[in-house]
Amino acid sequence: MLYWFGLTIVVLFLFFSLDDLFWDLLYYLWGRKRVGSRLRLSDLDSVPARLLAVLIPAWNEARVIGPMLENLMSSVNYPLSLFHVFVGVYPNDEETQREVKRLEGLYPNIHAVVNSKEGPTSKAQNLNQVFRFIRRFEEEKRCRFACYVIFDAEDVVHPTLLKLANYLAFQHGVIQLPVFPLQFYPTWKNFFKYLTSSTYADEFAENHYRGLLAREAAQAFVPSAGTGFVIARSVLDRVGWQDLFDERSLTEDYKLSLHFAQLGIPTHFFLEGVERVLDDGRVVVEYIAIREIFPNTLREAVRQKSRWIYGISFQSFSLRDVLRNRSLPPMAKYSLYRDWKAKYANLLPFLGYIAFVYFLLSLFVPLPPMYPRGTPSFWLSVFLTFLMVERQVMRAAALKSVYGWRSAFFGCFVPPLLPLRMVWGNIVNFLAAVRAWRVALFGFPKNRPRWQKTDHSYPLPQVLARYRRRLGDLLLEKGVVDPKTLYTVLQEKDDKPLGEKLVEKGVVTERDLLASLGELLRSSLLEIRDFSLPQGMVEERLLEICRRLGVFPVACGKTFLILASSRPLSQGVIEEIQARLGKRKVFMVLAPFSAIARGLDALEKPLLLRSLRLGEKLVERGLIEEGHLVEALRVQAIEKRPLGEILCTMGVILPEDLEKVLKEEE
Repeated sequence: MLYWFGLTIVVLFLFFSLDDLFWDLLYYLWGRKRVGSRLRLSDLDSVPARLLAVLIPAWNEARVIGPMLENLMSSVNYPLSLFHVFVGVYPNDEETQREVKRLEGLYPNIHAVVNSKEGPTSKAQNLNQVFRFIRRFEEEKRCRFACYVIFDAEDVVHPTLLKLANYLAFQHGVIQLPVFPLQFYPTWKNFFKYLTSSTYADEFAENHYRGLLAREAAQAFVPSAGTGFVIARSVLDRVGWQDLFDERSLTEDYKLSLHFAQLGIPTHFFLEGVERVLDDGRVVVEYIAIREIFPNTLREAVRQKSRWIYGISFQSFSLRDVLRNRSLPPMAKYSLYRDWKAKYANLLPFLGYIAFVYFLLSLFVPLPPMYPRGTPSFWLSVFLTFLMVERQVMRAAALKSVYGWRSAFFGCFVPPLLPLRMVWGNIVNFLAAVRAWRVALFGFPKNRPRWQKTDHSYPLPQVLARYRRRLGDLLLEKGVVDPKTLYTVLQEKDDKPLGEKLVEKGVVTERDLLASLGELLRSSLLEIRDFSLPQGMVEERLLEICRRLGVFPVACGKTFLILASSRPLSQGVIEEIQARLGKRKVFMVLAPFSAIARGLDALEKPLLLRSLRLGEKLVERGLIEEGHLVEALRVQAIEKRPLGEILCTMGVILPEDLEKVLKEEE
């Protein structure tokens, strides 16, 4: 009996381990080549920034939703006028609702969506309610969102993520971007303190650095992770808007991505990294991803993971139906089987640890061997040991790439062969699987699944500062400076600004510097080629301001003014300009010094006057905003397309509304 028990354990472990080995080989053969090699980040600026909708479901998130939204607004490198944030809240969650409405008063692109039902309902119902609100918002504002990005209330969003989502949505209908847990810097002192949350870092690094890339390379099924999930407008126009998410599912995101796959709309996973130079000169790769703090208590971790196991393995699909489905390719079916078997695979380590305890006892107590030397079970266990070491090395490689060598060491080699973090992670997953089976067999309390959420926390400001973009980061991202040169210039001890030193040394051009500065300051770089001014909109006060401050009016009307400058102006100077010009709203952009000089020369001669252009008329009528016009003008200098066509592509005006304006102007 002892021999057959041991042989059964070895065969089961071998079966699941060979499955892992297969995906590791897929990653090394195809997936590894796709890390950061599919696009140049400088290409993200080659397409127009379009109107994006950000959806955030929130129940009992008063502690985190405020810092999350403020960090998003202050750090993301995307025009504020070209994305709107819709936060789903509940009428009986007054604290969260109050926090969102406070920010709604500060930022015109934040909107509180109050649910028609008291909370908590389910995350799916909350998101469906938000989508219905967005549909009405589009009709009222006469706009069209290009894609819809779903975040969680505790997310730290990478500054380049929205720009990447916008770029990828030109090519793909559904996109999943990576999620990496925030992890405390591991030390011997805090190893046990953050043991539970560290297991999330181990598993997500392995899955989102390697697992999903292997699936993407093999054209298998790529599931949604619930956050960092991007849906293009074309997909919703095809599948419909009504109750997009299954409100009975605990993993509505997984089920939706499966529904898309069955309709022939695959989810594409992208892992793209940007280089950063640290203060000590080291160059690290920081991935464009979602980061968040995961639970650090056993109870919360088991609760969360049991929801994932139950929602995916029990609720989302029947394996028999998947195998019979002719619309899914074989690799997609195989990957779905891999997700389905988690409800069994997570129970297996318990049997393995029984065998391991027996082995330890046999070292001190004379017991009959479970795996007699020379028997098939013995050689299978030797081979299984090799696979176990391979698994640890693969996990260590993923951890090193995402978190660094120290995390790889503590996660996979303390102690060697049987690392504590891996053992603890298996225990958590075992307990979660047991809880999921209990729900599957005996049902939920009160017979209905509610929002099985965990308590969240948000990083401190000093932690968030690490994820903000600085000028050097943007120059590296755009590929106009190399890390070694950047570090050398940063080490020079003088008071000159970094950009000025780089231009003086000929490392970057003025145009490249201004393009990065414009993005950093939520502005833009415009190429000025026409120095005429709209008739009736130019007054002596405006001309005097332009001459004194060295700025030029790129576009203006009775209610607004877009000024170009060759250097950033402080907020105080901009407020002074607004005060002198009365009710005009001032929007600043950057332009090369030579263009500003030519513009100032034009102000000294008899002015070349013209009528209002289309973009200026649209701003005057309130059909678009100043930021929309600036982005359209930037793209027009690249693509040489009609301005109206670009504005329609951006989604800030509908084609029928533009046609109406053009007919009226005729």
